[in-house]
Amino acid sequence: MQLQTQVSKWKADPFSLSSVKELPQCGVIQYARKIASIPARNDYRAETFEIDGSFYVMVVSYNDGSKHGIDSIIYRFDGNALEIYQSVATNGARDAKYFEINGQRYLAIAQYYGDRTSLGYGVNSQILKWRNKRFEHIQSLPTKGAYSVAHFNIENDTFIAFANLYDNSHSVNSHVYKWISGQFVLFQSIPSLGAISIKYFQIGNLQFIVIAHHYTGSTYNTDSKIYLWSGAQFEIFQSISTFGAYDVETFTSNQFTFILFANNYNQNTKSNNIDSIVYIWNGVKFEEFQSIASKGATDFQAFSACDKTYVAIANNYDGSSGEISSVIYNVNGAGLQPYQHITVANIIRWSAFTYGNSTYLFAGPSTTKISYLFKWVG
Repeated sequence: MQLQTQVSKWKADPFSLSSVKELPQCGVIQYARKIASIPARNDYRAETFEIDGSFYVMVVSYNDGSKHGIDSIIYRFDGNALEIYQSVATNGARDAKYFEINGQRYLAIAQYYGDRTSLGYGVNSQILKWRNKRFEHIQSLPTKGAYSVAHFNIENDTFIAFANLYDNSHSVNSHVYKWISGQFVLFQSIPSLGAISIKYFQIGNLQFIVIAHHYTGSTYNTDSKIYLWSGAQFEIFQSISTFGAYDVETFTSNQFTFILFANNYNQNTKSNNIDSIVYIWNGVKFEEFQSIASKGATDFQAFSACDKTYVAIANNYDGSSGEISSVIYNVNGAGLQPYQHITVANIIRWSAFTYGNSTYLFAGPSTTKISYLFKWVG
């Protein structure tokens, strides 16, 4: 039986940026409680990692309402409280990925706009390395309004790829970098139009990246692209019609691979009320599998809890208000089925992580000064 329960919004102090709401573990509503406060800023995404027995949550911050040159914060997390561990100087940070190379720990940070550096959209993105129990900047990588970063390995090689959205034009290349002799070197430039999200995934021995295109400079109705690794580089594999796509997510369930595009705006109807689309791999290509009703969708996040697969969609705007429900779907044999509605204004990104035996969801807003952390509890 489907469970659709709207969790009442936590009445947080306007200067508080984080509260925790507890979500149902295997279908039973528990309760909500606030466990942490974060200084007011527009927190965009959370990246998590474990180092030497400690668990960390990096909250990537885009701006504070007046400037983009603000610190992103790394917190130490014990399952109940977030303790500030390190501030990292960033410029309009939109995404971060933690990875390791030969036992060394790194962070890649996608930076969108640099008012600290006066470079604007041409601000470089960053590579940080863990040294002396802190992350230190070791390399700057040329990007253009970078919005998303992916990390992946192919055979024995390490790559990172940035989706570049804008630099006085939406027609900018997205970049794939390869780790060579202790640093990242530009490996491949991929033509893109307002690239806003990039993901890497595998199906058997096939290796792909998928790029969501948001806006061409004249229309939101444009194709997003799937690329296949040829053995030497990524080559175009399939084009997917999207409508102001704001995110792309991939996941596997019951040995089936899915791609989800969060459609944000239909140029033809001039509406944010447009279905987002789920595609399934049919053994040869991706084909449309299911339409998901969405309202200005900005993100999909797949995660596991109770040995089941779930997908959270961020509904950001319905054309008149951001005070709308986002939805968590249960993935089963019938497809994606609504499981729970959550009302948090203007969610722009979900981030899921596991600590101990619990699953958490971080909800980053686009306009409000309150971010939320949800806990799936038993």
